[in-house]
Amino acid sequence: MTTYLIIGANAVGQSVARQLVAQNMGTVRLLHDKAETLPADLADSVTEFTGDLTQETTYQEVLQDQPTVFSALTGMDVDLAFEALFDAQYHQQLPLTRFVMLSTAGVDNEVTGDLDFTGIVDVKEYLNQQRYAAKLVDEAEFPYTILRPVTLTTAPATAPQIIAEGAAVPAGHVSRETVATVATSILIKGGYDYQSLAIC
Repeated sequence: MTTYLIIGANAVGQSVARQLVAQNMGTVRLLHDKAETLPADLADSVTEFTGDLTQETTYQEVLQDQPTVFSALTGMDVDLAFEALFDAQYHQQLPLTRFVMLSTAGVDNEVTGDLDFTGIVDVKEYLNQQRYAAKLVDEAEFPYTILRPVTLTTAPATAPQIIAEGAAVPAGHVSRETVATVATSILIKGGYDYQSLAIC
């Protein structure tokens, strides 16, 4: 059975966890900051871990058994969390099966139009942190996919438009559920190895 590790208990992370559980794809672990809480239905169906995501020791137990990892982390300091995660992975010699990272459109200056970075005060620093986090993923030397959605909404899921790295991306909105469905499919089926994909 595959072990899945979801990092971050935001709406996208919760949706991916629910989809994995519903499809009975294996063991689902959900690691989140102590400030986040899981709804009761999800807490009963995943193995829950909490801790300081910027500390290496937080990841030592959850990285056992070669998990397939989805990082749903958003906002500032994702780079610090990834430094801690990959330090734990390296120092404990814990191989990962696959890594899927939720990032954002705009990190490659590829967006035409204006994106809404809700809750982000320093957009330039935020994008630099996202770029550095993606660099850490790239240097970790196992299959990865980076997802770069445009502005996320609470709308129902729709068919995604996936745009390869290097192509222009129109500013706009995409449902969190749409992004979660794309992430879940990649976690289960693989594909898009070593690629960064915009989702509209």
